[in-house]
Amino acid sequence: MDRALLVIDLQNDFYPNGSLAVPNGDEINNTINKLMKSGRYKAIVATQDWHPKNDKSFASTHNRKPFSEYNQGGIGPVLWPDHCVQNTKGAEFHPDIESEKFNLIIRKGYHYKVDSYSAFYENDGSNLGLAGYLQELNIDKVCIAGLALDYCVKYTALDSVKSGFDTTVVISATKAIEQDPKKLQKILDEMKNKGVTFKE
Repeated sequence: MDRALLVIDLQNDFYPNGSLAVPNGDEINNTINKLMKSGRYKAIVATQDWHPKNDKSFASTHNRKPFSEYNQGGIGPVLWPDHCVQNTKGAEFHPDIESEKFNLIIRKGYHYKVDSYSAFYENDGSNLGLAGYLQELNIDKVCIAGLALDYCVKYTALDSVKSGFDTTVVISATKAIEQDPKKLQKILDEMKNKGVTFKE
C-alpha cells in the first residue's frame, strides 16, 4: 500500500503569535519533521493558505468581528481574522518545518470570493487536483497532519475518504482551534463516522 503524507497549513499565522494562532501549534513540529524523514511516504504534499487582501472570508472585509457567524456561497461558517495574506511573512511556512521535504505545495484560498479548507476541494466544490496527483502515483493511503484539526485537517480528511483513499489523521501531529473537550470529541466522532481513522 503506497502512502502519501499531507501536511496542512504549517504557516506562521497559525502558530503562537500569528494572527490566527492555533493553541500549542508549535508542539507538533518535531513530530511532523520525523514523519517526513521516516521514508514511509511515496509523496509529501503541503498545503498553503494563500489569501488575497480583502478576502471575503476575512471579518475585516465585512467590518465585523473575527469569528462572527457567516454562511454564504463558499464562505463560512465563521469569518476569520486576516491571515496568510499572499507574499506576507504570515503566509510563509514555519521556519522549524523542513519544507525542503515537500514534493508538492498546493495553494488554496486564493480566490477572494471562495474560502478553501480542504486540500482536495475549495469550499464551492472546485477541484484542486490533489486526488488526480495521488492517483497518478498509485497512492491509496493518505495520512494527514497539520493545522488546524477542526477545520482544514478535518475537511481534508473527509474529502480524502470521499475521493476513495484509506485515510488516517495523525493525532500527535495536529492541534485544534476548539479547546472544549466535548466539542472536539464531537468533531472527531463525525470524522470517524465518515470513515477516517486515527493514530498517535
